[in-house]
Amino acid sequence: MALQEKVALVTGGAIRVGREIALALARAGCDVVIHYRNSNAEAETLADELRSLGRQAWLLQGDLAEEDEPEAVLRSAWEMAGWIDILVNNASSYTRDLLADASPADFERHWRINALAPMLLTKTFADYVRASEILPADYLGHVVNILDRRIAVPEGGSLPYWVSKKALAAFTRGAALELAPRIAVNAVAPGPVLAPDGITVASEPAGNLPLTTRATPSDVGQAVVYLTTSRCLTGQIIYVDSGQHLL
Repeated sequence: MALQEKVALVTGGAIRVGREIALALARAGCDVVIHYRNSNAEAETLADELRSLGRQAWLLQGDLAEEDEPEAVLRSAWEMAGWIDILVNNASSYTRDLLADASPADFERHWRINALAPMLLTKTFADYVRASEILPADYLGHVVNILDRRIAVPEGGSLPYWVSKKALAAFTRGAALELAPRIAVNAVAPGPVLAPDGITVASEPAGNLPLTTRATPSDVGQAVVYLTTSRCLTGQIIYVDSGQHLL
């Protein structure tokens, strides 16, 4: 199995796309720390499913919008599992906010969850890798940031969210250069694989898709597995959107 004896931390891993990422990693042989904020029951169910696959699973609650919480989440995950090989920054906040209606709090919320938290988690991960005395000489850690295909083309109606994801995309490339050769940093930018919470798929059409097929959360999970099994990819963004970012 490609990720046998590897350990991953997936933020926002209990539900939706995060759940499929955790399952994909587990099926590839990875043990998983499932981070969640409020989805305790869903996290427990997922942990049972991962264990049924023969994998270890740990649960970790935390609000990444809180000061010092990203560092605490990474620290707790490392202590639970013994080490971390893969950090998937999946936890995200999305709301539709026109610039005319957006408040400073709207920008702050999206910045803290979608950009700052992944940055601090990555920094803390790198600090632990640097300080560890148990990791093998050929250790290569992986960070995968979950972006959004909207980063390719400006799209009105959700500017605070869009700006936060653009910042994380820029961080992906900068951190890839700075953290090499011990940590590879890449990203996956999904298209409309799921409608936002509280919105039905029928009212959230996928739009034009050059390949016509709407991607699924499972497709996102497979892209994460691909990135975390490579030893020669860093600073890359994979768009899982049937080519929608090209339009």
